[in-house]
Amino acid sequence: MTTKKSRFAVLTVLLVLITGLIAASSTLHRKDDAARAAEFLKFDIPALAHGFQKSPHLPDGDLFLLPKPLTMAISDAPEGAEVFPVTLEKFGGDAEALGALPTTTPQGMAISTPNGKLRAIACAESIWDGNLLIASTPGSDGDKVRLFLEQLDGSEGPELATFTVRSSGIAVSELHPHLMMFVNNRKAMGPSTHEGDFVPFSRIAGESGYRTDLITLAWPMGMFSPLQGCFRVGVEILRSDNPGRTSVVITDIVVNRNPAPGDENNPGVGLLEGLTGGYPTGFPCKSECLFPGPPDPTIPNPDQTGGDDCNAICYRSPQYFLLNLDRLPKGTVLVGGANYNHPISTTDKKAMAMALRGGFTLLQKLNQEFVAAQLNVLNAGGDGSPKVFYAMEGKLSCYGLEFDPVTLSNGFEITPDTKLKDLYQQTKFCIYDNKVEDMPALTKIFDLLNGNHPLAFCNNKW
Repeated sequence: MTTKKSRFAVLTVLLVLITGLIAASSTLHRKDDAARAAEFLKFDIPALAHGFQKSPHLPDGDLFLLPKPLTMAISDAPEGAEVFPVTLEKFGGDAEALGALPTTTPQGMAISTPNGKLRAIACAESIWDGNLLIASTPGSDGDKVRLFLEQLDGSEGPELATFTVRSSGIAVSELHPHLMMFVNNRKAMGPSTHEGDFVPFSRIAGESGYRTDLITLAWPMGMFSPLQGCFRVGVEILRSDNPGRTSVVITDIVVNRNPAPGDENNPGVGLLEGLTGGYPTGFPCKSECLFPGPPDPTIPNPDQTGGDDCNAICYRSPQYFLLNLDRLPKGTVLVGGANYNHPISTTDKKAMAMALRGGFTLLQKLNQEFVAAQLNVLNAGGDGSPKVFYAMEGKLSCYGLEFDPVTLSNGFEITPDTKLKDLYQQTKFCIYDNKVEDMPALTKIFDLLNGNHPLAFCNNKW
């Protein structure tokens, strides 16, 4: 009997110990989760989309506030880093008074630690325009604000702009050649600001010192550009060794969205001119994030809206277009060696016929295929159409292309996994720089893409 009681007592003690360990483990896990969440200092940027209805003053449509903002996160925030609301005390006024749109509530990021660095990164997004304000306190000369894009795999993307604080304002130290920059001109019309220009601090910004007027960075929409596509958007403030503080407020980011069924019935009034008529909501990118957060239930399945999936367009041969010169799509195309390598209108039948016939030289052969490839893009709606936009994000393998990897003279490698937009971009580089050694390989790939059937059949597999 005693033995049984002893065993029961031992089992009871073990059970209590095990229960305690489980509870402790659960507590530790909760603490770990909290610690991981605390590693990221988050803030939201209002996300806007262009509506369907247009006006003479708004050829791209009015702007509508999307339900889900663009979230940015700061990892490993250093001492002296801060995320703040835009108020009179913090930044010299309420958001709308500073250039933000009605009903939006932007936030800012700042750092005061000498030689410190504050870096914020967003989830994957496709950008149309961005609007921001920069402020510094006296003594912040030499501070830099850097805007950049990051590939979804974490590798470096294009550099957008770098601004350097210079006592009474900021110098535009670097500006991507495909971006247009405007100051106090949200509609991005008229004179623009260029690399090397100076933007003065025009207003008192409360605790943040002095600030610029609203800066608008307009993305290219009428051309193929390495800035088009899905990227993580990044902002970085680099402090000099002087005492001071530099702040950035991104008032809003205009994003690309796919039209989804029923979007034309979306309620709401445009924030610029009060237009109605709905706005697109289909998310074009995979939900790629570097920081934790629940998925947005309002985002459609990326497989249906874009991202890395196949959204192919129809490709037809040079022979087809040569037989249909009277029915070429309207627009312009690049013909290597013609018009000083400036685009030529497709209404120039003589130039189109000459290019589509090809010839004996390497450039003539490339022109034959590349002009046909550009005409196929125009047939699909042109560079500004959503259909072409998402097709350019697709891989060459979407068209059933099979070929050995090709390394161009600039070191760029083209494989079936290369994006369609990169093939077009590298071909333009080849023509502009007259890289004759790259022309045969590029011609062969476009020949595989376009096919050689003279009838109106789509060559590609889609």
